[in-house]
Amino acid sequence: MSNIDNILEKYFEGISSAEDEKALKKYFQSGNIQPQHEMYKPLFAAFGGEKQITAPPFGIPAVTEHKNTSRKLWISIASTAAVILLVITLFPFKNRNRTQAGDYLVFINGREITDPHSAQQYADKMFMQADEIIRASYKPFVEANIIQKEMNADRIFNDLSQKINYIESIMQ
Repeated sequence: MSNIDNILEKYFEGISSAEDEKALKKYFQSGNIQPQHEMYKPLFAAFGGEKQITAPPFGIPAVTEHKNTSRKLWISIASTAAVILLVITLFPFKNRNRTQAGDYLVFINGREITDPHSAQQYADKMFMQADEIIRASYKPFVEANIIQKEMNADRIFNDLSQKINYIESIMQ
């Protein structure tokens, strides 16, 4: 039975011949299997049953409409665009100067700035300008709100009413 052990070893290494595999098939179909080979019996029994398995009939599918092909084309184009977008966002382009990963690098108006202090100053300046623009554009609204608060109709009516009464009292 050492011959069967050798054939099994060759079989599992993928170097057995057709005759070796026939010998294994005969051995496992016989009722005289050694106890150390019992674990391989289901494997070779399944291989023996392969001849009885038949594949279902295969037919070539009918040609589909042009609309389905167009849809597949658009799906493939959209998938390709999604993959390209994903690659661009996940793998940023390397810069021209090949700065190291820890270097500080900012582009302002197309100009490369590597000094953190200069970049911070520029950012502060831009935020101050933006704040000034916002304040200037909201100034009329703030002034109108202040005027509206000062314009209390009841108070103005009472003041006018008192002045009219005072003038009438003087004229009498």
